[in-house]
Amino acid sequence: MPLRSFFLVCLLALIGEAAFPTRAATPKANDQEPHDALALRPLEWIPPFRQFRVVPVRFPETTPMAGVHSLAVGGDRVWISAGPWADTNLPTGTGRLWTFHPSDNRMEPVRGALEVHAIAGLLTRGRQLWLNIDGGLATLDPNTYTVDPFGSAQGFTSPRPVGVADTRRGLLALGDSGTLFRLSADQRTFLRHEGAAPVQDPRDPSPWRHFAGSGDWVVAATESSISFRHADAPQWTALRDALRPIGPDLQPATVAAVVGDGEGRFWVGTDAGLWLVEGESGRIESRERNGSMTVPGGLGIRIAPGMKPTAAAIATARERVQAGIRERMKLRARYARAAREMGRRLDPVTPRSRIPGEVLALASDRGFLWVATADPQFQGRSRVLLFHPGSRKWVGWFPIGFPVRCLAVDDRHLWIGVDARAARSTPLFAVEKAPILSVPSARWTPDEIDPADIAAKVASLPPSEQRVYSFFSGDHARVLALSEPETTDEEGLFLRAMSHDALGLDISSSLVLNLETLVRRFPTGLYAALATNLLPTLTGTRSAAPAVTVPSAVQTPRPDPAQAPAETIDAAALMERRDLNGDGKLNIVELRLWLGPKTELGAWDGNGDGAIDLTEISAVAAAAATAPPTSPPGR
Repeated sequence: MPLRSFFLVCLLALIGEAAFPTRAATPKANDQEPHDALALRPLEWIPPFRQFRVVPVRFPETTPMAGVHSLAVGGDRVWISAGPWADTNLPTGTGRLWTFHPSDNRMEPVRGALEVHAIAGLLTRGRQLWLNIDGGLATLDPNTYTVDPFGSAQGFTSPRPVGVADTRRGLLALGDSGTLFRLSADQRTFLRHEGAAPVQDPRDPSPWRHFAGSGDWVVAATESSISFRHADAPQWTALRDALRPIGPDLQPATVAAVVGDGEGRFWVGTDAGLWLVEGESGRIESRERNGSMTVPGGLGIRIAPGMKPTAAAIATARERVQAGIRERMKLRARYARAAREMGRRLDPVTPRSRIPGEVLALASDRGFLWVATADPQFQGRSRVLLFHPGSRKWVGWFPIGFPVRCLAVDDRHLWIGVDARAARSTPLFAVEKAPILSVPSARWTPDEIDPADIAAKVASLPPSEQRVYSFFSGDHARVLALSEPETTDEEGLFLRAMSHDALGLDISSSLVLNLETLVRRFPTGLYAALATNLLPTLTGTRSAAPAVTVPSAVQTPRPDPAQAPAETIDAAALMERRDLNGDGKLNIVELRLWLGPKTELGAWDGNGDGAIDLTEISAVAAAAATAPPTSPPGR
């Protein structure tokens, strides 16, 4: 190749390398999507079942269903209230009535008078099926399909019934306003029963959502309160604060399901866990789930393939994550206040029960309790657990890929109704109980968790998650051990700093020092803005005296340490008190914490290394000691 051509090729190569670099430039931190903050995975406390089989039960392809709202088992068939995809006239939580025959795997709609009605609830009583329908109640004879309505003409004057409850004293029904009705002896009419359900707040009455019977007792529940009474007694007992859990957020729980065990006890499933209410004694027992500390990162919106997020989208996502971090810090403060009021240790991460998530549905099954919860790891999925109330032990669990809405049981199967709109799948599943009920009791897991088991679980987590757990559980010394100031990431520095606040070790100087280190090392990080907002408040409220500004060498010569009073030149003692990070020197942050926020190194940094060492500290101490009375004494 001629020399001229060789140089031309080299020049073009250099131009191409400059225009299209082979190594992408590292983006700035504030140009990146925010990562998950305060990540702490849910701890697993109940082993899954080794053997189980979930079988889909399909509706006809010509009439697919989007979700099952209610289930009941009677005789040799399953009764189903299901919502169609195309039907927009059904009120929320209602559906059309179907029946499934397990023996011949046949699903068919119920024709006739009920075909046009919206079905909200189902209950089998003997050979009858009771239905909550739009306008009142009705019964269906499974053999003849004869329908008997119960409306105003039959004494039931509530157009929107909450439900019916079967007790040893007869069948009771609750109207939407709290009015109680009893079925007559001839089972043809309803009579108004003494004692309406109590209104929790007359200024803002909540609608009644659930009604159930157990033995001689009944329970009525709104979204956030429960009341119970003996079937023959006119007085209700209102449990106003019974559903206010210790955690996860110290707010009243929302009731999702109520079921009786047939012996006067009721299980109440809420978004905060599982409650037991005993009618005779009024005793209440709770099993609370843990809250989630993880603040999800990412954009929170979908970006089309090949497209890049805009700066505005990234900024919005960062603000969302930062707001989530602030909420977790507020939650920590709420727990601290509650702990002081209750006189016991409380925190949002130490588990108080093995239940994994919020309760979605319940079903009582001859001494066992089926519990459907949200999956703590996968949004939109569920878990179905088996609990043995007599021993207070969990038998195990299996997954369901949809949000569960209702459960029902017969001798052989557990029936599961779900919301399948997201996947356009069948909304009904069956699980054979025999393999699950055959799990020996020696393998059941007690609900109570030993502290040693908690410590072992936490120790198996990555250090970053151990830091989060230790911080929110109050083990601030462990946070410091897991976050060295010069090597840890920005979240580690933030947790290290906040471990020194008033809820932690209560060392304000170390709090400020670590926050300033965080801003210096990660100026565009997620936590830098939080630290920047905190620092003015912290430094402005410190009880530091006016600053001593050390003059430059041009204006004032360095004082001779030998001429200073002897008591002001104890350099070793001063270094021990003022060297907050233990590196044997005073950096600019430590110097300002000692002498004030406007102090500069000036001429005192004789060797120019950006810090005050043991020999240089004597001169600073001498200058502070000889300063005007308004200046700090230097000790």
